[in-house]
Amino acid sequence: MFSSNILDVAVGLVFIFLLLSLVSSSANELIEAFLKKRAVYLEHGIREIVGNTDLVASQNFVKSIYEHGLINALYRGDYSNTPKKELPSYIPARNFAIAVIDLWKARDQVAMPGNVEKAMTAFERVAEGKADVLRQEVENWFNSSMDRVSGWYKRRTQIIVLILGSLATILVNADCISIAKRLSTDNHMREAATRLAEETAKQSVPQTQPGQSAAEASKSQSDVALSEIRKNLDSLSGIGLPLGWDPTPKSLGDVGRGIAAHWVGWLITALAVSLGAPFWFDVLNKIIVIRSTVKPAEKSQAEASKDATPDLQKPMVLTVRAAPPESAAGDAGAGAADGAN
Repeated sequence: MFSSNILDVAVGLVFIFLLLSLVSSSANELIEAFLKKRAVYLEHGIREIVGNTDLVASQNFVKSIYEHGLINALYRGDYSNTPKKELPSYIPARNFAIAVIDLWKARDQVAMPGNVEKAMTAFERVAEGKADVLRQEVENWFNSSMDRVSGWYKRRTQIIVLILGSLATILVNADCISIAKRLSTDNHMREAATRLAEETAKQSVPQTQPGQSAAEASKSQSDVALSEIRKNLDSLSGIGLPLGWDPTPKSLGDVGRGIAAHWVGWLITALAVSLGAPFWFDVLNKIIVIRSTVKPAEKSQAEASKDATPDLQKPMVLTVRAAPPESAAGDAGAGAADGAN
């Protein structure tokens, strides 16, 4: 079984990975607030749903979807004059399904792309005239396509977080090997890191709120991202871990030796940070649960050995037994006889 000290070192390392992941994720959200790639990916995903067999019909149908009342209410302006990044970054599946069904019923006035016509014909056969079933089928169609869009965005986000995590790791000199060595030898630092980690584990990882307008989402994401970056950097600097760089100027040879000494730890830290804050948040909670069970067991064993120690150290008392009366009388008689002789 792991000792509590080893678990404390693990908690400290996971805490560092979590904080750097939060910094990287917050920086990514800050970048996203300006680039607004979610809206671009969503619009691209809807165009993938519609298909490109008939380019003109597909473009017109996508335009009709975005200009439908249920979708147009999620952004300002109209589809033709609005940049793609200003389009909604989130569309409820119910809104999309009702808009598509509404356009399908008016297919005499709206040209249907081949993909949409085939899909809606199949959905109507399955629904057998039941409106709720038809709507649910279109929602499932939309959600399955959005899963693929989420995969696109997730892969892009992982690359960006890896780059940002690498930059943050080098900027703060977060060499996980040096940090682990310092935590294993410094009890006060280990206790401070563990205490902060336990406080962080009680909180939740901030999530992006869907359904906001583009302006509100941009301002909210940027404000939250900046505050999270400040808070997490303050937490890193408050522990006293071996982070940061020596402010004194150095020669190029010293810089090269410093890079050679830390690049392995940087690489491990950057790869760990790329796993994301939710991953390390779950790991931190699991380790803290294990630590909470190991710590009392070690404490109870220490108390048991402490109670047994005084018994071993008690002074030995030698008891001298008096001779029985019969023996004493016999010895006295024997002595008297010897004297008479």
